[in-house]
Amino acid sequence: MKILFIGGNGNISWHCTMKALEEGHAVYALNRGQSTGSRRPLPESVVHLKADIRDVKAVKAQLGKLEFDAVVDFVCYNQEQAETSIELFTTNIKQYVFISSTANYQRRITQLPFTEAIPLTNSGWLYSKNKIACEEVFMRARQSKGFPVTIVRPGHTYDTIIPDAVGYGDWTVTSRIIAEKPVVIHGDGTSLWTLTHSQDFAGALIRLLGDKRSIGEAYHITSDEMLTWREILQKEAAALGVKKLNVLYIPSSEILRRDASLGNGLLGHKSWCDIYDNAKIKSIAAGWKAQVSFDEGIARTYGWFRQDTRRQTINGKMNSFFDSLVAEFKPVCQAERLL
Repeated sequence: MKILFIGGNGNISWHCTMKALEEGHAVYALNRGQSTGSRRPLPESVVHLKADIRDVKAVKAQLGKLEFDAVVDFVCYNQEQAETSIELFTTNIKQYVFISSTANYQRRITQLPFTEAIPLTNSGWLYSKNKIACEEVFMRARQSKGFPVTIVRPGHTYDTIIPDAVGYGDWTVTSRIIAEKPVVIHGDGTSLWTLTHSQDFAGALIRLLGDKRSIGEAYHITSDEMLTWREILQKEAAALGVKKLNVLYIPSSEILRRDASLGNGLLGHKSWCDIYDNAKIKSIAAGWKAQVSFDEGIARTYGWFRQDTRRQTINGKMNSFFDSLVAEFKPVCQAERLL
């Protein structure tokens, strides 16, 4: 198959690109070509189409008369961008895969695990609201004009980002663990969470490409391993060789009062249990199952960060925010030394 990845070198998409090459497909990547420390390099066998996906004129110039069996879009985040994608790829593809999010699922439910039939009503977080709007745009296009969309919803997927309880996946929280400074966990740290390594995600995604049964369908792709946030931080400390892990538990509502961007993500997603039924993806991706344990995966992630100190970026504003939380809450929320 001829496959175009929009992105192609990011936290999730790089492994998808490499898996497609491994399977013998002709692989194209459309991105700005701006290499940073947070990106893995693409091999020369990938055909690079250099353009900003938001620049429609430039993208059309790069696409020319190219046609693809599948386009996988990792960087569509709102309704306007979804409408642009439909404009760009209505006549020149056989399948369009929209990378959405499991954060879209309604969290106030009485039964777990999540299936693809759970309503998409997570209205508390702008990110998920926008992803839901994208799904609606694509499904309307499917119904009205036969747009060949497949929706894929990753969970918390990691490789070149670090799974933080409270944070943005860079080296900030890790630096605190190494320095044995208190790290923040929302709530009491006992909610169950699912973490998926990008390599596992890629193995399932590639099996959907070119399969006509997946057109018009939605699938989530996650690991079956479940951990509490306390266990996740313990495993991260162990992978770093840190013997003493200090954790400060703070209610998500209190974090929201002080930082809306962090708090909405917690109350809209991370404060709830995150458990998935992968029967649907397994029914079409025969024989697939996630194989990378978090112990193995986080060791790989830290290894990648340590290969180049430029990747170990620390957000000074975030660090100061953590220090302020520790100063305010430590007297009433005693930090717990877990190791």
